[in-house]
Amino acid sequence: MENNEIKVSGLISEDAMKEYMVFHSNKTRIWYVIISILLYSFLLRIAIPDVSIIFMLFANLFMGTIVWFMVSKKYSKKGIKEYRSDPLMQQEVFYTINAEGIYQIVGRSEMLTRWDDILSIHETKNLFLFYISKNKAIVIPQKFLLKNEMQRLRQLIKENGNSQGAALKHTEPITRKQPENPDGISFTIFISEKMFIAHIHFLARKAKVLFPIWVGVIYLLLALLLFKEITIFIASFAVIVIIATWFLLLTVINWKAAIEYRSDRRMHNDIHLEVSPDGITQTLESAQSHYSWNNILSIYETKTTLLFFVSKNKAILLPQAYLNADERSKIKSIISENAKTKKVAFLDKAS
Repeated sequence: MENNEIKVSGLISEDAMKEYMVFHSNKTRIWYVIISILLYSFLLRIAIPDVSIIFMLFANLFMGTIVWFMVSKKYSKKGIKEYRSDPLMQQEVFYTINAEGIYQIVGRSEMLTRWDDILSIHETKNLFLFYISKNKAIVIPQKFLLKNEMQRLRQLIKENGNSQGAALKHTEPITRKQPENPDGISFTIFISEKMFIAHIHFLARKAKVLFPIWVGVIYLLLALLLFKEITIFIASFAVIVIIATWFLLLTVINWKAAIEYRSDRRMHNDIHLEVSPDGITQTLESAQSHYSWNNILSIYETKTTLLFFVSKNKAILLPQAYLNADERSKIKSIISENAKTKKVAFLDKAS
């Protein structure tokens, strides 16, 4: 096993994140292309009723190609934004890969991912991707590896990849909890599926407003193109379309969030959180992450949860159910004295 162990390190680049996001968006891009072609065909038929099949095929091919590359560009930008907003992602990462799994160290954070917790493994042109949930992967750029190390990694994947999906229990914790800071406060929490879905809804709060309105505007433009005027009936139906789109979007968010939660086994266990003047330490059975207050981008309080955002789309969750009045007051005091970000939103603004 020792001979098969691989130790590599390096900095994940923006280009690596872009390639990962583009690969991850392949299925989404296909759906965007299909929907755009159907919509474009419908509009083309309205604008030119006697359009030939050949012309429509070429027009759809052209439209599909444009949409494919536009969506690719969109996800590339999304990857760059996420990369630039996450300080930990920009630090050197150390990997140890062996028959047990993949062990990562970044700054004061460390994580062991066993082979049976990896859902799928993909090799792209420049990356190895080890998916630990539906939407999260461990990214290892091929440039970190020598040629013989790449061959050994492929051999490890071949030997251990068959165990993925197995529901094994591990009694011995991998990471030791740090001693409690006397000036801090500690919790042992469990993030339920309902809590996780509520967190995703918070992330999507702008999209839940803007997307239905955008669909309503598109509907009105199509109605204007077809009927040359906007009647009261058409305007009323536009409101129905907006409301229906909103409910459909809620359903999709709930569905995708539930799939993400169920696919990430790390979230199905207790989590130890310590909030102190030094920062926030999050400890799972096989992972420990530490975020100093310099790494906290924003802090929000909802009716059910305190959210500490460590990147644009990633937050540490502390459910309000685990806090009594004194603990909540102490956490807010720690935040006000140590948080570097100006983006702090509490429910009671005065405190």
